[in-house]
Amino acid sequence: MSAGHDVLPDPGVLPLPGAAATSLGMADRITEAILRNELSLVFQPQADVATGRLCGFEALVRWRLADGTEIPPDLFVPVAEASDAIFVLGEWVLRRACSTAARWLRTGMADVPVAVNVSARQLAEPGLARCVLGILAETGLPASNLKLELTETALLDGSAAVTQCLLELRGAGVQAVLDDFGTGYSSLALLRRVPLEGVKIDRQFVQAMVEQRDSAAIVHAVVSLAHALGLRVVAEGVETRDQLLFLRAYGCDRIQGYLLSRPLAEADVPGFIREIGAPPTAG
Repeated sequence: MSAGHDVLPDPGVLPLPGAAATSLGMADRITEAILRNELSLVFQPQADVATGRLCGFEALVRWRLADGTEIPPDLFVPVAEASDAIFVLGEWVLRRACSTAARWLRTGMADVPVAVNVSARQLAEPGLARCVLGILAETGLPASNLKLELTETALLDGSAAVTQCLLELRGAGVQAVLDDFGTGYSSLALLRRVPLEGVKIDRQFVQAMVEQRDSAAIVHAVVSLAHALGLRVVAEGVETRDQLLFLRAYGCDRIQGYLLSRPLAEADVPGFIREIGAPPTAG
């Protein structure tokens, strides 16, 4: 579960006041927020670099209080990840994302995968694969329409049990993607050891590559390395045409960021799909 890096600060978004902002109080309120229907998902589109067509969404969680105040994900997601609230929150996000994507598929809107972030603590749980497959069966979403986005920290913390979990999910059709690639210290080893479908280049390199030769070299090298290993590459935080031109020249597969779209409320997704174009559903 990540906070969602492609969201700019909003002057109307305020932290919880006083003692409610403490870790314990926040963790308790996250669970309560689910019961009160204060949480929702927004969907960050991804597009194919070569064709410009929609090829997926990343689901990001948002929290709005009854009075309209938004709790920034950078505030509540880390608290959840440090407490048992992450298990309740993570399962809620996964179920809601799968249910929404299944509805898009049933109504013929589009046949594209939805990506859901999974934290280190979730990945370390022995029952994660069973939970994911159970939610897919419950919602009717094909396994191929779900991707799990994992941080390097999550993979490093899990050892052989994590690899086995990901192998089980891949065997069922669920793919895993390494998020924020290039920001850790053991990424090359992970690419060899862990069953992954792709990597996401961290936004800090993407946004600096036009002005900084070293960032451009890193992006180019990541794309080349990933392709040599048979992995797809998604660039995060793409905001300008120049960045897109660089990524196209380097052979990057997909982009995500404000150049394409801000994260969309569910109600805004159909109009976006009509505008950009998406693969039709089978049949």
